[in-house]
Amino acid sequence: MNLPKYPVTVSDDLLVYEFFSEGPRGHIRKGVFYTRIGKDLYNLGFGDWIEKLQELDDSSRTNNGDRDKVLATVAATAIALTNRFPAIRIFIEGSTAARTRLYQIGIGSNLEEINEDFDIQGFTGEKWESFQRRRNYTAFLISRK
Repeated sequence: MNLPKYPVTVSDDLLVYEFFSEGPRGHIRKGVFYTRIGKDLYNLGFGDWIEKLQELDDSSRTNNGDRDKVLATVAATAIALTNRFPAIRIFIEGSTAARTRLYQIGIGSNLEEINEDFDIQGFTGEKWESFQRRRNYTAFLISRK
């Protein structure tokens, strides 16, 4: 995606990414973790890094004024991971309905570019289908074409 992104640090296995959000609320550490949940299937976990607890908080709302840059950075991690491991699929579900909707808006806004390299499916609550704008989904599944 040709959107501004934050620089990231990445683990050797490409499953953990860290970056810092910059905005009116400060310098906030973010993390993107990919966890294997099935054969060639990984869950994307994303949120603020809580140093004191040494864990990711996927329910925090930073409101740092850089939503699009943060989402583009998260998307770039999925691109990096699937560049190295093109057979994997990535499962994405927000920690809340509002967050899932935010992901849906991000996908819909960049759908043509995303569709060049990825197949995107949305889960309607009953079945998986090819992603369509103006449909409500509860989860997403992305894979390389």
